[in-house]
Amino acid sequence: MNRPRNRQPRSDRGGRGGGRGGGGRGRGNGPAGPPRRPKPDYDPNVPTIRQVVPGASVSIVLKADQPTGREVQGKVGELLTRGNHPRGIKVRLQDGRVGRVQRMVNADLPSTDGSAPIQVRREGPQQAPSRIIKMERDVRLDEDEFPEGPPPRNLGAFFPDSPGESENEDEIAANVGTGGFATANVKCPFCDHFEGDEVAVSHHVEQHIT
Repeated sequence: MNRPRNRQPRSDRGGRGGGRGGGGRGRGNGPAGPPRRPKPDYDPNVPTIRQVVPGASVSIVLKADQPTGREVQGKVGELLTRGNHPRGIKVRLQDGRVGRVQRMVNADLPSTDGSAPIQVRREGPQQAPSRIIKMERDVRLDEDEFPEGPPPRNLGAFFPDSPGESENEDEIAANVGTGGFATANVKCPFCDHFEGDEVAVSHHVEQHIT
């Protein structure tokens, strides 16, 4: 005897599964992002395999000088790298040194081999020193220029001489020059005609009184 089997309708299960599957396919078919650019296999600042050929003049960095970046120049003897390299193509120079090429060097220019830095000469007027030292001295300390000091002066040197004083000074100077004593001449107070020294005028006055 066949018994009826309890079966659930497949429409609901199929609808659920279809919804899930559709959702998954919907997520997968979303908008795609911009395409990624391929990274170059070499640094554009370093020479390429087309430039670095045997006999070319190049500037390389030795392995021992990689921390400092010191460069030496020479001519390529052998290429040790098949293609381009981000840090430069590895070569062996004709003198046996090995390093990576950083730039091409003009063969007409003298090679420095990195032994001495290049000195840049600045042309133009030289600048004067910004600091100016000013020196001062006291002229009073120069005893050689003023050994005896200034001549003595009194208030009379600042006043003009009167005509009478100049004549008396000339007479006094003449008497002193001849060896005599300088005397002053006076006039008689009574007649105002007699003139002489004090002794002579005193005798003349006595004659007027007697």
